[in-house]
Formats: sequence, structure tokens, C-alpha cells
Amino acid sequence: MNEHTAKRINDPEIRKNQILEAAMQLFCEKGYDNTGLDDIAEKLHIVKGLCYRYFPSKQILFNAVLDEYTDECCQPFIKIITDKNQPAVKRLTEILTKLFLPEENGRLHAFFHKSGNESFHGQLSLNMCRYLLPYVSSELSSGGCEHSQILAQFLLYGLFGIWQENAAYSPAIISQFENMAAKALS
Repeated sequence: MNEHTAKRINDPEIRKNQILEAAMQLFCEKGYDNTGLDDIAEKLHIVKGLCYRYFPSKQILFNAVLDEYTDECCQPFIKIITDKNQPAVKRLTEILTKLFLPEENGRLHAFFHKSGNESFHGQLSLNMCRYLLPYVSSELSSGGCEHSQILAQFLLYGLFGIWQENAAYSPAIISQFENMAAKALS
């Protein structure tokens, strides 16, 4: 088999994941606008129709990439949210701090933080809020909060809004958020 012949993959999940991985790599290398399903198919040495079999459009493929990366980004935050060793205010403040000071950059960090990709970063932020919402709401509810869903929305969307609108970490902003969150939770 030469380098341009695709190995036959019978497992649809494996093929789907290969297409997602190739899309992620190409979005990072070439950008969203400069990447087409032709490019992804070429990278995998498959016909373009096979990409369409799993993803009817580039937008649907991007949404799948976004969902996968959202899950990847949120896993450390779920551990923080569900850690009952700290009060809810401290857990939320820790999430905001980690957003500003990521210990490790995810696979698509460069893509979502690249100049010109602000709208993609905004989509990621909204996805992360939606993803984390049930966890925060559940934690607030278990703490006796009467309107846990609404308060969780208020705190999460506010937290991510602060992160989106401030270019760099600021202890003052973190402190202000912590004070406001404490008031909201009291």
C-alpha cells in the first residue's frame, strides 16, 4: 500500500474520529476558512464523499469539533465544581482563575485564541457555559439554593463574560468576582 492509499476502516466510530482529528489539525494549521472537506479527505487519503457520509457540511463538522473540544476543556472544571472540600464561591473563583491562567493548553488552544477567531472563541465560551451549567446548578441545589438553575446561569455566564472581556489575569478582577459571587450565593 503506498502513502496515498487509505487503509479500509470498517468501524464507523474510528473513521468518524479520524475525520474529526484531521479537521482539528487542519483548522489549526490552515484556519477554518482555508480548510475544506477536500483538504480533510486528502489528508486522510479518502474520498470527499466519505467525509460527507459522517458530516453533511463543514459547519456540522466544525460543530462536532467544537463539542469535542468543549468536553476536553470542561473536564478539569467539573472536577473543581464537584469538589465539596471548598465552598461554591471558592470553586467558581478557581475556575475563573484557571481560565486566565491555563496550566496546559488544549489541542485547539492556538486556533481558538488566534487573532481573527474571536467569534469561534465566543462559541467555545457559550458551549462551555452550557456544558457546565447542570454541574453548577446541581451543586447549588445540593447546597440548598432555591433557584439553582437561574443562579448557576447568572454566575457561569458572568464568569465566562469576565474572561472573554478581559485580556489578562488580574487579581483585582478575580477578587471582585469572588465578592459578587459570595453576595449572590448568600
